[in-house]
Amino acid sequence: MADNNIPDDRLPEALIDELKRRDAAPNAITSRVDRTLAAAARAHFGAPRAVWHRPGAWAAAAASAVLAVGLATSYLPDRDRGTVYADVDGSGQIDIADVLALAREGVAQAELDAFARRVVALDGGGTP
Repeated sequence: MADNNIPDDRLPEALIDELKRRDAAPNAITSRVDRTLAAAARAHFGAPRAVWHRPGAWAAAAASAVLAVGLATSYLPDRDRGTVYADVDGSGQIDIADVLALAREGVAQAELDAFARRVVALDGGGTP
């Protein structure tokens, strides 16, 4: 290290000399020391445990799933699941929008076609 220090009148010369003498590069950590420290850390902390091996992790996941299903089913529209021909979207009318709402829910295509034929009649003979 270059001696570019500005003289400091507040410190005694002996202290400045001692500090300069102790100002040395740190000792390098050898691979042997590195291996020794790593082994000591593994012995002290042990192997890392997976999250799902912790006690109660599966119970927490199951409780979260039950809660999610409960919340999802409580907000579904109130309608008879056995009757496909209903006011699905809650508009007060049974129309093609109800067919589209059922399609988003994954109802079978044959039931969607029958509901659409019943709701939409080009000759005026349909019965909503």
